[in-house]
Amino acid sequence: MKSAKSYLSLLILFCWFNIYGSDQDVVHPEYFLKDSLSLNDHLQILVDPSGELTISDILKENPLFSQINVPLSKSNVYWGKLIVENNLDNIKLYLLYVGKNDYIDCYYVKNDSVVQIEQSGYLYPETVKSVPKGSYYVPLLMSANAKQELYIRIEEKVHNDPEFDLHLISGADWVYKILDRHIVDFIFQGLFWIIMFYNLFMYASTRSRGYLHYAIYLFCTAINYLFLTDILREYFFNNVPWLTIYFVPTTILAAAAYWAFVNDFISARKHFVLYHRWIKITAWTNTSIFVLSVAVIHFTSEIYIVTDVLRVAIVINVLLVLGLISRIYDSKYEMVKYFIYGTAAMVIMVLIDVILWNPSTSQANFVKYGLLAEIIVFSMGLSQRKKIREKERRKALNKQIDQLRVNESLAQWQKEELEKIIDHRTQKIKKKNKKLKRAIKKAETAARVKSDFLSVMSHEIRTPMNAVIGTIHLLLDENPKKNQLEHLKTLKFSSENLLILINDILDYSKVESGNVELEHIDFHLRELTKGLGNTYEQKASENGVKFNILIDHNIPSMLKGDPARLTQILNNLISNAFKFTPKGEIKLLIHLLAKSNGRVKLEFAVEDTGIGISKDKLKLIFESFTQAHADTTRKYGGTGLGLAITKKLIKLFDSQIFVKSKVNKGSKFYFSLYMEEAAHANAAVVVDDELMKEEVKDKRVLVVDDNEINLMMAKKFLDKWGLISDVVTSGKEALEQVFDADYDLILMDLQMPEMDGYEVTATIRSLDNLDLKNIPIVAVSADTYDNVKLKIAEVGMNDFLSKPFNPIELLTVVYEYTKGQSETSNV
Repeated sequence: MKSAKSYLSLLILFCWFNIYGSDQDVVHPEYFLKDSLSLNDHLQILVDPSGELTISDILKENPLFSQINVPLSKSNVYWGKLIVENNLDNIKLYLLYVGKNDYIDCYYVKNDSVVQIEQSGYLYPETVKSVPKGSYYVPLLMSANAKQELYIRIEEKVHNDPEFDLHLISGADWVYKILDRHIVDFIFQGLFWIIMFYNLFMYASTRSRGYLHYAIYLFCTAINYLFLTDILREYFFNNVPWLTIYFVPTTILAAAAYWAFVNDFISARKHFVLYHRWIKITAWTNTSIFVLSVAVIHFTSEIYIVTDVLRVAIVINVLLVLGLISRIYDSKYEMVKYFIYGTAAMVIMVLIDVILWNPSTSQANFVKYGLLAEIIVFSMGLSQRKKIREKERRKALNKQIDQLRVNESLAQWQKEELEKIIDHRTQKIKKKNKKLKRAIKKAETAARVKSDFLSVMSHEIRTPMNAVIGTIHLLLDENPKKNQLEHLKTLKFSSENLLILINDILDYSKVESGNVELEHIDFHLRELTKGLGNTYEQKASENGVKFNILIDHNIPSMLKGDPARLTQILNNLISNAFKFTPKGEIKLLIHLLAKSNGRVKLEFAVEDTGIGISKDKLKLIFESFTQAHADTTRKYGGTGLGLAITKKLIKLFDSQIFVKSKVNKGSKFYFSLYMEEAAHANAAVVVDDELMKEEVKDKRVLVVDDNEINLMMAKKFLDKWGLISDVVTSGKEALEQVFDADYDLILMDLQMPEMDGYEVTATIRSLDNLDLKNIPIVAVSADTYDNVKLKIAEVGMNDFLSKPFNPIELLTVVYEYTKGQSETSNV
């Protein structure tokens, strides 16, 4: 009995050992190559929830591997154990397909030691893989009659749950399989890109937007297919495969491009106005889904939420396409049938692929053939549309031609009638034009003659006036008798008035011809008004009139502007006030109106208590050669140019003059000017006349002038002030004299026969002798400074003095250039 029990125990132990304790089944590769049989039944699996087990841990601890028939979870890492044995007498190379996993690590073990490690999977870069193409294979090189243990670790990060789907394939079969798949994929890619570039070419040739939209659609589809067929990952992002997950939403981007193309292809704006708007909305919605999907993938690395949304979006797009087809099916527009036929095959294949779609395994194989059919039909449709549009253009052109012919006939009749009218009017216009041209020519000639006459006459008159005024000053300085003094004062007053008239005529001529330009220089406002006060002080005393100048103390001392023109304006207004104010008071008022950012706004006003002006005459007083009353010229004198010149000069300052007046109570002329505050506020230094005369004694001056009287006048003044003066009457004599004596100053007339003042100055400035070359030369001429300033600057003259000159002006110029210190040119 005991013996029977012992035998029964041994039998149970044997059975248990055979069932649970025997070695793992060994895989013989040659058997599994047939019909690509699965090796999963010979695989034992170990679950690693922590993901921290290493091959060393497994070999050392020898954990229990077992069969698992439930789906694997993405939250775990799994190890698989497989034993492979080669019973053949030669070495064999196999490729082991593990399954679509992000990371695959295969360890080859012999005698509990790792002899080889191979890596594969979606997210491993190509640089660490032994099998670069076909991302889920690992190589299996078997020696003859050898056994090999394989430990395979799989892990998922971003794609689907991990899987073991073990299959063996020979090296040759693997090459053919990869080549077959890639060749087909590249053929399709080549087709996409060729047609895309063709459509871009057609767009460049025809500027038809349908070709551009179709090219964009093909581009988006090509990019989507590069992703789905793994070409993008295995050829473009082979070292950064993780970037390819951003291309998951390219399917919806292709849908957006499709709607944009369809909108133009069927001319929805023209033929299907009701659907045009929602087609655009659909296209933009798909684009927005694409952008949001990329953002979700970027921030969460989760693609399955995105793929679920994309699956729904694609189905909705397909339903919208079917809805659009049903609504426009019976349209007579020829392009609709191309849209329906091209889309039908594509929709069917898309639906099949969407139903079977797994984002980590699907390569949209069905869609390839739908796309091929769609491309053919749409390309035919675009060609047909081109013909339709050309036909429409020809029809529209023929219609335009017919209309043009009608219009041409009508225009011909109108032309004939108009020609008759025009010929009649042309004859009249020609006659009028001839008269007008003659009148314009006469006016231009008269204006030129007037301008030339005024310029020449003013120049010619100013020359003898120099002698007259100079002689009067000499006689006044020689202590004349009392009865002679009255005569000389009369002569001085008359000559000064005559000079004022000449200056008015010349200034008016210049203003009328537009030759007046404003300067922008520093000047001392209070010194300017002080000069005006000195000028009119004696006149006010003689006339029994009070003359006062009042200046706002807040006005800066130094300003930037044109002091000469400002002086001329104030002179005209003050002189006008003296003329019409036999008694009472005259005031010059200067107020500060505003000050900001280095700019000031000043108001200038000249008030008098004179005869005043009636309201009906206020507008006339600023007209040329016009005065308020006909007897004004006879009673008070003047040309009527003073206020006209003043108005034009103020206009050059971008301002205008105003006047208030009451008859027998006086007048007020006022205007405002903007000026800049000068950077420095140094007061001008006024030198006393006697001090200047003392300083210029014994200085040597050469006077060059072809007018004997002018020479005599200049020499008398210079000799009187204690200077040593030489006079010459020509430019050649001046050059000879310069070499014979050392001069401190040359006073040079400009208009001389044979060799004028410009030529003489240029010759002196070209000398090698520095002492001669640098002699100060001042132009003295009856011309005005505005007319000659550029030319005297070119030849190197230092300054300008106008004839006729006041003796003090001559003394000031001589003092400035002979006082012993180098002065810069004022020109």
